[in-house]
Amino acid sequence: MSLRSLSAVLTVAVLCGCPQPPVTPKPSALKAGVATRRLDIPVGTGMGGYTRSRPADEPGSLWAKQMPSSRGIATEPTARAVAFSDGLQRVVMIRLDGCISTPTLRGRIIAKLRAAGESANIITEATHSHSAPARFLTPARLGSPTGSDFVALVMDSYDPDVENRMATAIAGAATDALAALTPVSLGIATGDGSDFNSDRRCQNDGIYGPNYRNSTMTMIRIDAVDESGMPTKPIAAMLHFAMHGTMLDRENTYFSTEANGGLELYASDRLGIPVMYVQGSAGDVSPRDSPLGHEAMQDIERQGRTAADVVAEIFARAAPGKAADPKAITYVERGVLLSRDAIGYDSTYPGGGQIQCGSDLTGECGQPAAPPASFICFPLENRKPFKTTLSLFEVGDVAFMTLPGEPSTGLAAKVIEQLKPLGQATPLVVGYSQDHYGYILEEEDWLHGGYEPTVSPWGWKFGPYIVGQVQTLVSTLDAGQPPPDLLVPADPTADETHPIHDSPNAPKISLEPLDGPRLTTHILKFEGGDPGLGSPQVALEMKVGGTFTAVQASPTRTVVNGPEIMLQYLANPTINAHPELTVRQHQWTALFETIPTTPTGEYRLVVTGKAKVSGAEAPYRLESRTFTVTANANAAAKQEAKVLADGRLAVTTRFEPNPTVYNSNHDVIQNYRARDLSSDPRVGVVVRGGTLTGMLTPPGGTAAALSLTWDNTVSAWTAALPSGTGTFTLNVAANGLTDANANTNATAFSVSVTK
Repeated sequence: MSLRSLSAVLTVAVLCGCPQPPVTPKPSALKAGVATRRLDIPVGTGMGGYTRSRPADEPGSLWAKQMPSSRGIATEPTARAVAFSDGLQRVVMIRLDGCISTPTLRGRIIAKLRAAGESANIITEATHSHSAPARFLTPARLGSPTGSDFVALVMDSYDPDVENRMATAIAGAATDALAALTPVSLGIATGDGSDFNSDRRCQNDGIYGPNYRNSTMTMIRIDAVDESGMPTKPIAAMLHFAMHGTMLDRENTYFSTEANGGLELYASDRLGIPVMYVQGSAGDVSPRDSPLGHEAMQDIERQGRTAADVVAEIFARAAPGKAADPKAITYVERGVLLSRDAIGYDSTYPGGGQIQCGSDLTGECGQPAAPPASFICFPLENRKPFKTTLSLFEVGDVAFMTLPGEPSTGLAAKVIEQLKPLGQATPLVVGYSQDHYGYILEEEDWLHGGYEPTVSPWGWKFGPYIVGQVQTLVSTLDAGQPPPDLLVPADPTADETHPIHDSPNAPKISLEPLDGPRLTTHILKFEGGDPGLGSPQVALEMKVGGTFTAVQASPTRTVVNGPEIMLQYLANPTINAHPELTVRQHQWTALFETIPTTPTGEYRLVVTGKAKVSGAEAPYRLESRTFTVTANANAAAKQEAKVLADGRLAVTTRFEPNPTVYNSNHDVIQNYRARDLSSDPRVGVVVRGGTLTGMLTPPGGTAAALSLTWDNTVSAWTAALPSGTGTFTLNVAANGLTDANANTNATAFSVSVTK
């Protein structure tokens, strides 16, 4: 039928009033976009995840109340959003560098998106870093509305100003991701991540066996496509993995994206695209400690760089083919009622839930199950019943199921079973998502005690209840679901926002970085602005051809702040010393530590930020003096020699040991970089590559020149030994060693072996 004829038929149908079949909208080609924004929560804000006690020298902060104030930044917390659209609806998954996700934070984000004219479903999921900003979880009072705030023990007291700042940045990331939507094709692959996580809950070994955890890394690769649907280039990836963010201990004073952020950062560096960490069933899973003695930030970098090799291999296998035919996205929310009756308890269970259950049994591993009556618990205040959020998101061959807390491995396995009727090839549990009610365990697991039940307010029936709700959601997918309750707090009032303190002077440098060889920590100190105006950005520049240019940490990332540059902050006078003052020095310190491979040359640090002077806020820029980085001349601080099984001489040298150095406040001040991924920093980093020459004296013989070549398989310089037996001595003159990066030995050394 011609277009003219079709037009005539439609005209007749309209004029005669003939009934028309309903038009079912059809999805269009899948689109995706990605964006990242800094949360920029002020330094000084308390950090969540651990109970922390205030040290005697606590400086205080307007941004911390019950917990110690943070004192610096190792890696800045961000929000990363990946948006999807099928032309019918839009879904944005948002990774938050935070300990948890909360309904009030989610409500603020949704309200800000609506105010900006954006329409999308959102999923908020936290990485569960225990060194991320806190203060955005509303109080949970012990016993009654006047009881002490249990939440404050691990998340500090609720602060609407902090939460509002966080929501603003997250909504901005979501908006940016939606604006970046482009046609894509998805690919999926999995790999073994068992080298990077470990079982942290021994109490359930009798149920599941030892080392029970999910160690699978699942990669969802997102490639842009051309008009024919063929992939042209990757634009983003999502890495699903289960791991607590607890490499740094409770005494750490720096904001950090933790082990999870390390995986994301170094995978992004390696792949050249933004990777988004998607948290899995990490309730009973820790990061794997370094087998070589790396600790704190060193360990985060070691694991992240090591894991990047594994991630890159999985990513390569996840390369997608031609974009699939248009297929509708599925996004369904189910409101799950949280009440004593709904979960299945009788009137003996407190109406508002209870905490510290099993605290009397904490620490006992593999104990038999205990009856609930044997647990000591503390009731929480009664509240109006609330419907939390379960979200099911299906895109391509993946089904994401969100859970409002910290799911254990066993509980997540039960949830995956309930998702099988969907027929998706890759069902994934997303923990720490949309809301938070502590650990979510199977009933028998919960009753085995330990730490996890002590912070799980809805007890041993909560896990089975959530599994049942997932089952109901899946079985009634095409029916209407009860909507979750949406909490949208009002914007902070003037009394709820924190004042910005003036600086007494215009920003200025107070200590310049010095020249030094590789492995030096170059220190810049400057007076800047109040942390409430935003954290200063300290960029590293290198002189190339007479012009300073930005230093690249990777092909897609410049060196700005952490992890290469750490920031410390101190108000002078401190808040605790003089809380009444509104003008004080805002003293910032930037630490830039070089490693054996840092290029030699001339550098400078450039600071940009904002300060308030005499009541006026204004941007500032500071440039440090030029400082020089030279080769390290102590590449043979330690030496070792041996005879290999094939009779060759093998010589290894090391730089000085570099265990992490802390000050009296437990602030990391030196040796925060991982100089080598396969050397024990307590012993010293192995010097690698290059050449080694010396004079070899055989037993009873005459010294002769000997050149050794680097053998990566044995991490040593090697050379054939002359025939004969006895003691061979190699004398290496100053500068007889030059490694692959031109580091040398300024001092002669001698090693001997017996053949």
